[in-house]
Amino acid sequence: MTTDDFNPTDLHAIDERQRETAKQSRFEVQIELDDVAWLMSGKRGRRFVWRLLGDARLYQQSFDGNTDWSIFYEGKRSIALKLLAQIHSIRNGAELYAEMVNEAKAARLKDKANG
Repeated sequence: MTTDDFNPTDLHAIDERQRETAKQSRFEVQIELDDVAWLMSGKRGRRFVWRLLGDARLYQQSFDGNTDWSIFYEGKRSIALKLLAQIHSIRNGAELYAEMVNEAKAARLKDKANG
């Protein structure tokens, strides 16, 4: 249905369009979650995600005294929060997150010992 063909009184067509849109959205969300699952399935992917979450300031406060920078930091943090929610939405997500944290902790201890 094109915009020219749109009839606001055709409730059946409107419902059908909404169902198609919802179906497409679910499909796109599932693709994103599959991508996150793939990324978290390997040690290299988990290292990348850990760096990304850190760079996006997930574990830091956004407010730093400067309103402009605080807004910028909060924007970065919102991306990290979305990724974190996706991680916890995948199968075994909580376990993979815990594994990622433990790997990062072990790497940090190794770096401390070596340097």
